[in-house]
Amino acid sequence: MIYQRPKGTRDLFALELKRIEAINYQARQFFESSGYVEIKTPTFEFAQLFARSIGETTDIVEKEMYLFEVDKRQYVLRPEGTASVLRAFIENNLRVPARFLYIGPMFRKERPQKGRYREFLQIGIELLGEGEPFYDAEMIEQANRFLNLIGLNEKIIEINSIGCPECRRRYKEKLLQYLKPKIDRVCPDCQRRFQRNFLRIFDCKNKTCQIIYTDAPKITDNLCDQCLNHYNQVKNFLNAFSIEYIENKKLVRGLDYYTRTVFEFKHRGLGAQNTILAGGRYDLLMKELGGKDLACLGWAMGVERLLLILPENLPEIKQKKKIFIIVIGERFISEMVKIRGLIQQRDGICILGNPSATLKSQLKKANRIQSDYVIIFGEDEEKKGVYTVRNMETGYQESVEIKSFADYLNKLLQ
Repeated sequence: MIYQRPKGTRDLFALELKRIEAINYQARQFFESSGYVEIKTPTFEFAQLFARSIGETTDIVEKEMYLFEVDKRQYVLRPEGTASVLRAFIENNLRVPARFLYIGPMFRKERPQKGRYREFLQIGIELLGEGEPFYDAEMIEQANRFLNLIGLNEKIIEINSIGCPECRRRYKEKLLQYLKPKIDRVCPDCQRRFQRNFLRIFDCKNKTCQIIYTDAPKITDNLCDQCLNHYNQVKNFLNAFSIEYIENKKLVRGLDYYTRTVFEFKHRGLGAQNTILAGGRYDLLMKELGGKDLACLGWAMGVERLLLILPENLPEIKQKKKIFIIVIGERFISEMVKIRGLIQQRDGICILGNPSATLKSQLKKANRIQSDYVIIFGEDEEKKGVYTVRNMETGYQESVEIKSFADYLNKLLQ
């Protein structure tokens, strides 16, 4: 008998393994430069963890999980990384804010197709304990820069807000009024989804359903004041980062835990399955899993899809000291981006502070995450044409002229 590998899996050999290792290496180097630390969680978890987090009515939980039982306990091969990271954070009583990078295999009983397997490799990041809209934009901007770094420049970024539970409750009522006379024309899957996870109807690929949903009410027109303000600020920060994006008012995510901001990176070269990276905010999930009430956000990307469109050779980067940048006021974001560029060109680890927060709170955060240096820029520095640089270990602080700052960094980061 000749044995064959299971359907939806692959055998990997030298050339492809080297490409995967190169992508993983790039991810580790790049995201460590933004303050993320790698985390490894078990390949299998208790099944209830994912039913609770992803949602019992999602396709993943209903159809796609690999379940097995040992000693009357149900386990599952992990279908995604977020729930495991949060479980580890809660169980180990870790501190916030926390930035995690994970790289590892996931498992889903999906129909195998180009770039989609039943065992697949994901790279993901999670930012726990940050609720400000600035961090939604920063996360999207970081993903964009990473994809540029590894050679993926031709991509489309789509964003949306799906609001909070109260926004969705009101929106569902309006959507029901719109669909009531048309409900018998939509497919059986959409009829079922509307009752159990109504936003998922917008994922439907049925052409008749897509036509019906074209004129449906949009959730962004039904956001509460707080969610609308959050979404508008995310867009403002993306504009400040010079990120080009498309607002897709039908964009939803397939997992129940998302709130407010959702986003996807797409590539035309992949056909129908063109999403290469996706994520968003999940501010309610930590508490749902038994932890504190903490705002969180993250994304994941499939390495197999990247391999279909990436160039053969990937550049190498190295990183060194950790520097925290504080700008006092949102109008200085462009200066923040400029400073970050100078630091990362010289292999420095760079973390951006929240431009809307106070100097005192940002200095505390810089100390909490063990920054080596803090660079401060506000109105006083602007008038004097300097950056304030503080050594977090010694407390020594000095003013460095902007025109000579590049030379200063060369010595600081050598």
